[in-house]
Amino acid sequence: MIVILDIRSFFTRILCSPGSDHEFRRLAAEGCLKELLPEVDAMRGVTQPPEFHPEGDVFEHTMVMLHHMVFPDPLLGWSVLLHDIGKPVTRSVESSGRIRFFNHEKAGVEIAEKLLDRLGFDSSSKETVLHAIRNHMRFANVMDMRKSKVVRLLKESTFPLELELHRLDCISCHGKMNGFNFLLEEFLQLPEPEPEMLINGRILAGFGMRPGKEMGELISKIRKLQIAGVITEAEQALVYAQEAVGKFRKNLKDK
Repeated sequence: MIVILDIRSFFTRILCSPGSDHEFRRLAAEGCLKELLPEVDAMRGVTQPPEFHPEGDVFEHTMVMLHHMVFPDPLLGWSVLLHDIGKPVTRSVESSGRIRFFNHEKAGVEIAEKLLDRLGFDSSSKETVLHAIRNHMRFANVMDMRKSKVVRLLKESTFPLELELHRLDCISCHGKMNGFNFLLEEFLQLPEPEPEMLINGRILAGFGMRPGKEMGELISKIRKLQIAGVITEAEQALVYAQEAVGKFRKNLKDK
């Protein structure tokens, strides 16, 4: 188990360091990569359509992506390293000579899951990387998506990582950035999500306040103060609510 964790940490440090592509090339040349990450080493020599990948084979494409990482982090680094790991086992050549990789993302998920399990990745990190591998091809057709589907995509928690993976993928092969530019513009135009409510009717009922107009008005007022930044924590909202309920009860007695 210690050896597995050491291997994971070893490659994570490389992926988050400058010149990670040079280090992977060195390990590959020395035969170490084949011993430690044979699935990654298998990408070497797997040729691709030159009209889409003038940079070279699958391994070279991956190395170019690593070279272009500006703000590397573990999840992005592993997503880049493994996003095309399914290509060696799905490569086919049509009668016309065209090279294809049908369903390489699906095969890649299966291969990557075993690799990540072998290296002892936690479930959350593993699922993030697998999600990026599984979906990295959908960005290619984003210009043809319905608006509602694009919005759902933009709101996914993993979208920033996937968008950066897509950017690296594009600049490391054909260089077409239309999809990336479109998604970035749409993402920047998204309205800021409203903060989660700090108070609700059930909490106010616990203070002895009955459902009705007054409760609704109090919830609305606290919500507005929260959005304005006056109330920022649940404890502040509770104190405000308790004071408001107290005043409400006093007014009822006075009447």
